[in-house]
Amino acid sequence: MLLKDIRDYQILFLGLFLVLGIGTRDWTLRPELIGVAIATSLATQLILSLVIGHWSLANDIDALAASRRVGQSPNFRSALITSLGLSLLLRADHWTTMAIAAVLAIASKFIFQVGDKHFFNPANFGIISALILTPDAWVSPGQWGEEWWYGLLFLGTGGMILQRIGRWDTTAVFFGSYSLLEAIRNF
Repeated sequence: MLLKDIRDYQILFLGLFLVLGIGTRDWTLRPELIGVAIATSLATQLILSLVIGHWSLANDIDALAASRRVGQSPNFRSALITSLGLSLLLRADHWTTMAIAAVLAIASKFIFQVGDKHFFNPANFGIISALILTPDAWVSPGQWGEEWWYGLLFLGTGGMILQRIGRWDTTAVFFGSYSLLEAIRNF
């Protein structure tokens, strides 16, 4: 693979999906809401990284000295992935709804974590929060239609990422759980 960090592929593929969806589907996406999602996610990542980094380093003098030598800076890849996911999946009438979703999504990374790794999908948290907290948020599960080549594209790109990170087990559990719940619902 050409890119060293797998998140770069996620950003590339999500950006491709966004351009593809806008270009080939009759989506009524508002570019300003995409901009709000990206800007708010990146700003929230920066602010929370600085605040939490300063707060935790202030309690540890050795870590504070080490961070000044190394010059640690926040990594914006995860925030960009989250904002692209929000742009693809969440629809809203007002920019404030998208901003709320983005802030809560990024904040969830800092709240729901074990050993510096978040365990809850931030974009999903932001979407669910926006659906619960605002009157103008919705999702459009049928936005890709029924054309087979979209599914093939998603499976291919997702498979590349899963192969690289070795997380097929998570996908198998998700599809198994989803299939079981769907069968129960239709029974």
